[in-house]
Amino acid sequence: QALVDERDTGTILQIDKERNVTKVAFTSTTPPCEKFCEGGTLGMTYVADRPDGKLSLFVFLTTMNDNRILKYDLDNVDGNWSLSNKRVFFSGIDRSGLSTTHNGGRLAIGPDGKLWVSLGDAGMRGSTSQNWDRLAGSVLRFNLDGSVPEDNPREGSYVWAKGLRDTQGMAWDNYGNMWTTEFGQDTWDELNLMEKGKNYGWPIAEGKYKFVETPLPEGNPGSNGQGTAESPAPTPIIPTMPSDQEEFNDSRYTNPYFTWHPEDAACSGIAFVKGSLISACLRGGKLWVMPVLGDKKLGEPQEFFTGKFGRIRKATLAPDGSLWLITSNKDGRGGWSKGGENPKDDRIIRVSLKTVYY
Repeated sequence: QALVDERDTGTILQIDKERNVTKVAFTSTTPPCEKFCEGGTLGMTYVADRPDGKLSLFVFLTTMNDNRILKYDLDNVDGNWSLSNKRVFFSGIDRSGLSTTHNGGRLAIGPDGKLWVSLGDAGMRGSTSQNWDRLAGSVLRFNLDGSVPEDNPREGSYVWAKGLRDTQGMAWDNYGNMWTTEFGQDTWDELNLMEKGKNYGWPIAEGKYKFVETPLPEGNPGSNGQGTAESPAPTPIIPTMPSDQEEFNDSRYTNPYFTWHPEDAACSGIAFVKGSLISACLRGGKLWVMPVLGDKKLGEPQEFFTGKFGRIRKATLAPDGSLWLITSNKDGRGGWSKGGENPKDDRIIRVSLKTVYY
């Protein structure tokens, strides 16, 4: 059976091989996630870390005051999954005001057996992304007991890398390299080779170019000293971009491996499947498939399913060798840029890997 989380409702569902859908748990989403909201139940992953060898489930959740990670015991009884022993694994992660934008929220167990967490800048740009003492705008790395790994870049800190705007995809290739997908502001989305202690430049740079900063409005709400969730939502910020972008080259910051314009990308989840990275894209309404040619070396991206399914949130390899895609057409963000009929529901779509390899 597959477990699927619903961002807006906070519900975790079980889907069996006959496509029957059963409610497993309700994680609670407060406040309710409505149009243009990016909070809610944002990610989950499991690992066999209990003394009896059984599974635990980690869930990333937005609350009224913060982003946090919950942990459950995950058990299968007579073919049905159940959750018990709910506890808070980690709390106090930055979140913005009622608009709850740029939360990140993806969870993964890496090949090192650690829990990895992707975080956006919580709508606060450089005050979080360029501050190593703040969690937002980072990729975090945890021991499974909640402690800080001794080989993290900075002693006592969960932060693995900084300078991120809104990372929602994490995957490792067969060489052990970590790749992430990053939502840019208006001009460039990114694929990053995520390395220890690196700073990826946001908001100093967007893509491989200098970003022209615009000031945040006064009183921009957020947790951890940036206001409260009851504060008014911030005024939308429209960036000023030069007509001829200035190429960015500063040794303090790491440029992305690939970049796309948002209308071709807004890539969310990413997976490593049979020798290629497969990135699921929202605004682009497609998959980008990138063959791994060697250590830290990718082939040119090829696109698949453009405009066929709408906004694709994530791609996952299923146990039967097929590829499962999950859509995000009801998230209040409208359609995508490459045509096709916009489905009015969200779906899990099963496709053959033969359709995405070349």
